[in-house]
Amino acid sequence: MEVNVFTYSKFNLEALCRRASALRHGGVPCVCTPDRRPASGSFNWAIFIVFTDRIRWVLRSPHPRPFMPLEMAMKLLASEAATLRYLRAHSDIPVPIVYDYCASSDNDIGIPFILMSETPGWPLSKAWKPAGSPQRDLDTSIKARILTQLGRITWKLSHLRFEKIGSLSEEEESFQPKEGLSRGHILHERYDLETSRGPFTSEAEFWDSLISAFVGHAEALPLSHHCFVAPVPSPEDYQAGMQYKSAVSLWNDFVTVGGKIDSSQNRLGYIIVGNALRDILHSGQLPAIVPETFPLCHADLSVNNIYVDDDYNITCIIDWAFSSSIPESMLLAAPGLPQYRDEIISELHTPFIHDFVAAMPDSADKSLIHRYRESLDQAHVAWRLSRLLSLDSIADYDLFATVWHFTRGPEADLAQYILQQRYSPRYVQLYKELQKEDQQPSKIEKDEKNYFHDKDLRYRVAKRLKIMSEWKTQYTADDPPTRLRKDMFVAGPKLWKWILQFMRDWEDMR
Repeated sequence: MEVNVFTYSKFNLEALCRRASALRHGGVPCVCTPDRRPASGSFNWAIFIVFTDRIRWVLRSPHPRPFMPLEMAMKLLASEAATLRYLRAHSDIPVPIVYDYCASSDNDIGIPFILMSETPGWPLSKAWKPAGSPQRDLDTSIKARILTQLGRITWKLSHLRFEKIGSLSEEEESFQPKEGLSRGHILHERYDLETSRGPFTSEAEFWDSLISAFVGHAEALPLSHHCFVAPVPSPEDYQAGMQYKSAVSLWNDFVTVGGKIDSSQNRLGYIIVGNALRDILHSGQLPAIVPETFPLCHADLSVNNIYVDDDYNITCIIDWAFSSSIPESMLLAAPGLPQYRDEIISELHTPFIHDFVAAMPDSADKSLIHRYRESLDQAHVAWRLSRLLSLDSIADYDLFATVWHFTRGPEADLAQYILQQRYSPRYVQLYKELQKEDQQPSKIEKDEKNYFHDKDLRYRVAKRLKIMSEWKTQYTADDPPTRLRKDMFVAGPKLWKWILQFMRDWEDMR
């Protein structure tokens, strides 16, 4: 029978304890309970080592996940270890102590690992709940307390700067940015794309690379839940949990009919967005305060990675994988909480900005303070841009609209722009090429039949909605006046609420 500690990987437990004991002054003995199952996250598993003086250390090692090659996971581990060691050496930001690490299996323990201190406090996820959760959430005043501390930490990060954009590597106690291992370059199978990952010497190079990864993803990789004209419903837009769940069901119905997610129509929509963003970013409308260097940033801050004490003082920030030096405009954005892709409410932006500015020295020039305030007020644009390019979102159309109107002006007609692009010869031709990779109609029809078994009304509604959206005719050479629609179709909360009301009325009349 397999011992629980080896649930995720075989390794030399005795060698681990010997190594940990040797790293403690005086060789303090330690043990690891072999019948305890390791803790597990998306990318790593972890076990605890207990010394005879009751101090505990943590060993973390990459999961053998199919969505992340082990080679890439080992690069992330080495970069995270280097980042933590750099932060301990050059700041007072609360992070775990790294006692030892090895980014390969070529060691006496037999696996790649980080050996680090136990995290003090408890994860903020125990108290800060997602929207729509039935559990009691934190008071806004306590959330504001967290954001004030994150504002001060962000000010400290803004002083940890490098001449290039990339993820940190440690060589002979020297830390330098190397290949970029950001979420937008690595996740969703993007590690397989042939695109530059740096290190980058300018913001323009970084944005071009990230957009290339975005467009490459749109062309060939699975798009999962991403449908540009039909954002996934958000619980914040619905008064009741049942109404939200029903809206999600309608959304699933809509994208299932015709196999919309990975269709040529949806892929081309994202390609248009990517090319538009390249033009926008070349205009340089996300300026930096100090454009010559690039600050370090946590890439995956969430309530899971923020530890606090019982008074909600931040005691530690963990999980620095995917971190790198970045364009300054990205650092100045308030973090997405409770999860990485969740935008905080406007009331919480104020304490973040206030304490970022308050952390600046009294000797700071007033013009510098003013420029930082201005950049902090506009940083939500960079936040939305980075989420869009990384496809770490559920509302891609809304994210793009924010960037579009910020750079083109509030009166700029986004829908008209996208319609014009759809009908242009360039995209009509590209659409024909992408169509060659579409699923066979017989496969789509089979999937629809299986999905809509005993759901006749929902099937008819989804088919009607497909006709109204002109899904199959949005990238043809026909003149727009021959179409049913004169505007651009976007499925939002109002549509799903209207359909839900219609379906209720229909059932009542039967």
